[in-house]
This record gives sequence, structure tokens and C-alpha cells, in this order.
Amino acid sequence: MLNVNYDKQQTGANMQETILQPSINWSNFGKLGTYAVDGQVYAQPLYVPGVTISGQKHNVVYVATMHNSVFAFDADAPQVTTPLWQVNFGPAVPTGLYNFTDIIPEIGILGTPTVETSTQALYVVSNNLLPGTPGVPVFLLHALSLVDGHELFGGPAAISTTFPGNGAGSSAGSIAFDASQQLQRPGLVISNGNLYIGFGSHADTGNYHGWLMRYDASTLKLQAVFNASPNGRQSSFWQSGRAPAIDANGDVYVISANGDFDGQVNFGESALHLSGADLSLKDWYTPEEWSYLNEQDQDLGSAGAILLPNTNALLSGGKAGMLHLIQTDSMGHLGPDNTATAQGVQVNMWGLFTMALWSVQNPIVYEYEPSGSLKAFEIVNNQINSSILSQFAPPVSSFACGLALSANGGQNGIIWLTIGDDSQNGVPGTLHALDATNLSNEFWNSDLAGSQNALGGLAKYATPTVANGRVYVPTFSNAVVVYGLLGPSASTANGTIGAIVNSASFLEGAVAPGELVTIFGANMGPLADTDAQLDQDGRIASSAQGTSVLFDGVAAPLLYTSSGQINAVVPFGVAGPTTKVQVMYQGNAVASTTVSVQPASPAIFALDGSGGGPGAILNEDGSVNSGSNPAPRGSVVVLYATGGGATKPASQDGVLTAQPYPTPDLPVSVTIEGVQAQVTYAGAAPGLVAGVMQINVVVPETAWVAPFDQVVVTVGTFPSPSAVTVAVQ
Repeated sequence: MLNVNYDKQQTGANMQETILQPSINWSNFGKLGTYAVDGQVYAQPLYVPGVTISGQKHNVVYVATMHNSVFAFDADAPQVTTPLWQVNFGPAVPTGLYNFTDIIPEIGILGTPTVETSTQALYVVSNNLLPGTPGVPVFLLHALSLVDGHELFGGPAAISTTFPGNGAGSSAGSIAFDASQQLQRPGLVISNGNLYIGFGSHADTGNYHGWLMRYDASTLKLQAVFNASPNGRQSSFWQSGRAPAIDANGDVYVISANGDFDGQVNFGESALHLSGADLSLKDWYTPEEWSYLNEQDQDLGSAGAILLPNTNALLSGGKAGMLHLIQTDSMGHLGPDNTATAQGVQVNMWGLFTMALWSVQNPIVYEYEPSGSLKAFEIVNNQINSSILSQFAPPVSSFACGLALSANGGQNGIIWLTIGDDSQNGVPGTLHALDATNLSNEFWNSDLAGSQNALGGLAKYATPTVANGRVYVPTFSNAVVVYGLLGPSASTANGTIGAIVNSASFLEGAVAPGELVTIFGANMGPLADTDAQLDQDGRIASSAQGTSVLFDGVAAPLLYTSSGQINAVVPFGVAGPTTKVQVMYQGNAVASTTVSVQPASPAIFALDGSGGGPGAILNEDGSVNSGSNPAPRGSVVVLYATGGGATKPASQDGVLTAQPYPTPDLPVSVTIEGVQAQVTYAGAAPGLVAGVMQINVVVPETAWVAPFDQVVVTVGTFPSPSAVTVAVQ
């Protein structure tokens, strides 16, 4: 599994899985362990067999995170939470920098890396803030040794280029690649020593373009560039994380999203066949309704392309819900959905983002309809049969999913589907194992045994990795969860801390006295979840089911505990400059780390608990602020935050705040979309645990009238992230 979606054709299928098959004893299948990491995992874990590390051969799972880290784990020891090695590339880019809420709270490694076994190298792109230049991002290309993670071939290389054109952002007939306008969303792919990297946008905003670049994998030197809108704008390549597809000749296939089209140099809403050598355009197909697709944000490129093995055809799907089968030897250029060389079938009404293909005699394509069903369609005589072959209706509404197929050639097909419950904060995920020949036949799901097999937060559009009898599932809970056939050692594991983040922003950093923090990790206590409890003095208890967290030996109030996540309040007596954090279970230290301490580390709570987007903000009349219920200029809004630091009078750990309400030692100020706002109260939130701040502010008369004004709270000289917004009228 050296590429995202398993192969260069992007089928989403492991066709060589011999252990996991429909006939296994599914009652003996479950969670084997958790690899705790330091950030969300959008990238598909990559499984590489037979890597020699420290003189021993290992099957290795490589995990890339949005905190700009790469971890190497022993694939055959899911109970061992310590990585074989790990590296970090420096600060990721906070998404508040772009007022971008599709991804929260930071952008680090988003596109899945790729591996070249002949050189024992893993290629990955990180998104970094340039040192000494706040707010200026850069993309860095790294080639890492599979053995120990050191940089190869003179890396990292900063990604920078220009392209001739007079389109958006151009100057003097040239367009410069602007890292602040682009998102490295597609997976990377390598072929014949050529490394291909594609770029999308931040939710269709700004002067972005669709860029595809070819690098020499042995030198990290840029060799060729394609821009999909040089005399226009947009036309990005995002493909829900799917990599460019590569055919047997080494040519490249990508599908562009919303953007300008002229059939000459601008190719928005198009399926493109590019030369693998110089990225010149060889052929293309564009549906004649491209302008309507633009207007309705129904971009053609949402699902990317799958090349059908042993044929000259590709599959693609877009937000309009139409599945296309296009002949690659004659794509047809501009034309209707159904021609001699292109077929379009309306398979759902809400769009295609994830697909997988089983290459049997009559290939079967699997597609998921957002908040709907997973469906299977058969391809017969190089044509999609529009009749549904089978389908599976999840028990909860899930807009996004992850999808993969495992099989032993044309036998023993299993569909692995991850979905999330959109009705709950954090979108808790579920892994389903389905019969690939009849999707209505469910073999197993991770909710069957309660919390014992819990997945964690769904990683949207992230592909599970099935390899050698195990399923490695990325999550947004700072972890990869491993499932497989249970054995006698499945429950024995050491604990580990992957990350300690602010509970409001979900960003790592120095902690402050009284800050609400979330500790992500593995095996930190019992599997069962436990919410906050009161002790005999009416305070939030500092122990739950035998679990406690110590900061320099002082027990912290616990707001939530589970094996993989603990929410706690940093004791107000923590003084720094560092503090030792220990997770205790049944009197034993199961995990520990050291974090920095600073006087304040403020962050505002988001309404959905994600770390960004609409804030948990009340209007003057007590109603919840929202785009449909904005706050008038001049009115008072109430913000809720944490990380305000020490208070006067001194706050007591775990107390539910009552009068007199403590206020921060340091001054508190607030800006709304950059405009200073009058603070009428900043102090403890009545009735809530000490550590939660309430801040009442007057919306400035000059505030921007919009549903997404960025709000920043500064305590002393420490500003909050700018990812939370307020709606203003």
C-alpha cells in the first residue's frame, strides 16, 4: 500500500488480502490497539512490508498528521504504542489564518504521502509557517528514509514555480504559485521516478488555480508544471484526497473542479489526460453543462479518477451525483454526458466524493451518497449498468465517509466503510465490514461491543488501510485505530500520550493555569467513557474509574475520561516554565510527558466543539448567535473561552464558580474582524467549572456585516487563534 487508494490506478482496493475474508469468525474480530499521534489524520496510513530498522525487519505503518509529523509504527504490534521513529517538520498553519472552516484547527500534512521502495524513501508535503514571518505559509517537499526518517536527496525543497498566463493573481504575463491560496489536498503518487503533486483551494476562495507539478524523485527538482486556468481562475485539483491516476504508459489523469473553461488553456470542470513526461495536455473531456456546474458548486472533480484495469477507460464522479465512464483513448472534448466515448449515469442526488472499484470480470464500482446509502453498480461491456446491484443504508446520517475494498483477486470481497454520526459533536465514527457481493449483508461494525471497539472521530474522506489481516483506520481523534482478529495479547498494552491540546482550539502549545485541556493518547485507562463527576465537596472530581492526571504531582479536575481521550483542567497552581503531566491508572503511571507553561493561552469555544467556525456565542437576548440569528452592531454578545490564566481572587481547582467571580490577573481585550471591541465583563463563567471564562463584549459599530467575522481574545500579550467567528448584522 505505497499510495493512497492502494495503487496508481486509484482503485481503492487491496486485491491481495488473504487473511480477512467473509468466512472468518467475526465475533473474534475487534480493536487490537491504537497508535496515538499528535494531530488529526487525513492521510491514509501506508503499509510497507520488510523494512529493516535497527537490524530487524519490520512491517511498518507510516502515519502523517496535520501537526506536520510522520510516525513509523510496527504494523505487527498494534499494542505497542511507541513508534519506531517519528519526525516533525515545524509549525503547521492554523486555519484561522484563512478564515477557513472546512478543516479545523490546522493544516500540516493533508495529502497522503507516497513510497518508493527501490530507494527506501517516503515523499510527503508539509504546510509550514515561514520562520520569522507570521502569516506567511510555504509548502515543503520532503523525502524521508523509511528506516529512520532522516531527509534524503537534499530535502526539504520549498515548492515554488511560475506559469505563463494572465489569469487571477498574474503579473507581467506570469502566474506565481502562491502557497497562501492553495491546499495540497490530493495524495502524492510516484511513477517511473516521477513524483506528482496536485493542489486545490481553501473552499473556492481567493486567486487560486489548479496546479499539478512533476518532480524528479531522486533530486527533488521541479521538472514540469501544469496550470488548469492560466488565463482565468480556479479549476483546482482536490479530488477528496484521491491522487492523480497513472496509466500503464506513465500518463496522468486528473479531474478539475469549479473554474473557468475555454477549451484552449482554461479547463475547469474537466477530465484531463496529461503526458507523464512534461504534463502537456494530450486529451480531455468536459460536460457541456460545465457553466451550470460552476454556478451550482457541483464541481466535476470531487471524487477524482479511477482507471479501470485492462481497459482504456476511467471512472469519475462529481458533486452533481453523476458517475462518468470515459474512454481514455478518445475522451471526446466538450460534449453531452452521454456520447460515443463518455457515459454519464445519475447514481445519487447529493454528490460523489468517495469511490472504490472491484476489478472482477464485470467490475463493480462502489459509491457513497452523502447522508444516504452506499451503492454498488456493475460495469458490463464497458458500460455502467444504471440498476443498483446492492446497497447499504447506514443507521446514522453521515455526510462524509471513508471507503476501501479488500479481496483475494475475484474472491472474498469485503467493503470497509467508515461513517460518522453528524448529529453529535466530534462526529464519532463507526467502521463497517460489508459483503462486497451484497452490501445489505453486514458482517460486523465497531459499535457492536459498545466502547470496546470504538473508532473515535471520523476522518472525512480518509481511506482505511487493509493489509495482512488488519485494518488501520485514520481518525480525527489524533490516532490510527487498528482492527483485526483478536488474540490473547490484544488487551495488553502500555499507555501513551499523543498530544495535549487546548480544549477550545484543539491546538497544541504551552498550557496556562486553569486551562481546559484535552489529552489524546492510547491505553490511558478503562475503555468505558466517563463524564465529569462531583466529589464530596461539590467540586469536579480528580479521579474517575481509577484514572487521574497529575500536573507536577497535583491532581487535575477531570471532565471526561476514556482509554484514548481525557479532558482535564490544568491546576491553577501550575507555575512553569514546564510541568510534568502524568496519567495514572489504578495507582500506576501509564503515560507521561512534559509541556511548557505560560501565563495565558486563550481560546474561544466553537459552537460545535470542533475548534473553529461559529462560536459558542450568545446574543444580547440570550439566543445563540448564528448566521440566521446575527448580533446587531452595538449589541452585547457573550463569548466563552478558556486559558485565561491566574485570577483574582485565586480560583480553586474544580469549583463550580459562584460569586465573587474571579477575574484574570492579566488584561483582556477582544477584536471582531480586526476592530477593537469594548469588553464589559471578563471573568469566571457563573455555574461552570473554574477555568471557563465568560467575556461580554459590545459589537463595534464599524464591524463588518457578515456571518463569519473572526473573533480574537487577547489575555495580556497572548492572543487566541482566529478560527472562531461571530455573525453580525
